[in-house]
Amino acid sequence: MTLIIPFPSKRRSGHARKIADQLSRSRSDREAEHILSRALNAYERQMHSASIPDAEIDLERSDFIFSIYEECRKLGSAWRPMMPGETA
Repeated sequence: MTLIIPFPSKRRSGHARKIADQLSRSRSDREAEHILSRALNAYERQMHSASIPDAEIDLERSDFIFSIYEECRKLGSAWRPMMPGETA
């Protein structure tokens, strides 16, 4: 059976750009963390609702964080999300 991801992170560049813009305009780290966690939670809920396996959700989530990171870099944002596996 072929698994179809209805919300692939690689196709969500506009959403990643929007989140990156919000992150770049955040006034504090706490606000930026809230913006990022809200976006990631909504994305995960969509995939859970579509019955995507947890392993695939984790991969898509990592790809989405990377997309947001790259958009933040392009914008020259001082705040960027931590990449999965990265330590503070």
